[in-house]
Amino acid sequence: MTQPRFPGSSLGELADQVRQLLGPHLHTRRFRKGTLLWREGETSGLLVAITTGRVKIYRLLPNGKAVTVFLFGPGDVFGFLPFLDGGAYPAYAQAIEDVEAEVLPRSVLLQALRADPDLALGLIALLGQRLRAAMNLIQGLSTPGVQGRVSAALLALLAEEPPSAPAMLRLPVTAQEFAGAIGIAPETLSRELRRMEDAGILAREGPGRYRVLSLQGLEQAAAATPLD
Repeated sequence: MTQPRFPGSSLGELADQVRQLLGPHLHTRRFRKGTLLWREGETSGLLVAITTGRVKIYRLLPNGKAVTVFLFGPGDVFGFLPFLDGGAYPAYAQAIEDVEAEVLPRSVLLQALRADPDLALGLIALLGQRLRAAMNLIQGLSTPGVQGRVSAALLALLAEEPPSAPAMLRLPVTAQEFAGAIGIAPETLSRELRRMEDAGILAREGPGRYRVLSLQGLEQAAAATPLD
């Protein structure tokens, strides 16, 4: 096997490389919508590589409010932090759609890590990318220019939808959760969506559902403010 080139790899490329290294150890598992994959504070769990569906990672605030931290979809690899640092999961993981994934438990992952140092390097690189994403989220909470952030997030959703004409997209969670996951305030998301409707880029079809009137306009908006 050619040695993966982790330095400089994008998040998607890293996930693909790690998934290839894990290939012989993975097995398929399905989670119904609403299922908790793990709870905050648990130390057992799974490394998860999603094939279809989406999972949200969220924390509960002292007042009981849930705050979405990440949204994971097809191609994403996650859930391995407690396996590396020996600590507990810092958040809940819940399937927000029916999910099919390739998984492996902690004991198998530890064996794989001992057998293949490249796998350890890949997981460390993935953690580094997640840390950068978390820093971007924090920055996004105070950054006024969010056009590119919102547009890029919508394009990512569009890429996961079955091809259609005209193209349709839907928010996988509530608008408030989606806004939190991409690092902006809910009112900022609403304002940006309305701006895209006024610009003839999107047309609202129902709660959380939009028809894409101008894919080129959405792509140009996404390029306006890079996420990296």
